Amino acid sequence: MRWTTAGTGAYRSPMETAADIVTLWPRWMESAGEMLRMNALVRTRCCGCGTLMRADLNDIVARHGPGYSLIDKLERCRMVECISSTFYLASRTYGGRWTTLLRDPELVTAFEDLPPVRTARG
Repeated sequence: MRWTTAGTGAYRSPMETAADIVTLWPRWMESAGEMLRMNALVRTRCCGCGTLMRADLNDIVARHGPGYSLIDKLERCRMVECISSTFYLASRTYGGRWTTLLRDPELVTAFEDLPPVRTARG
């Protein structure tokens, strides 16, 4: 790690906040094509109504190509009468940890206060 002086002769690290740290993503999360190849699970979550829906990777790859990244991508909610945005979550397998595919600090902050998750069961 490189250290810099702060004018007063004191040394400090150039990376001082969490926002300065770049998130490293597993290789299988880099593109929709790779997620499809790995049979990853992908969901969308709405910031307005809380709806959690399955995302069809075949559809995403057909629309955008295999190199399309879902990281920091927003889409309009598909729930009737909802006009809010959704973001993507991914998991390698059922029962695995879900990762929110957001790294932009502004997006992360915007989605901090979300409504409860809604599924077909309520």
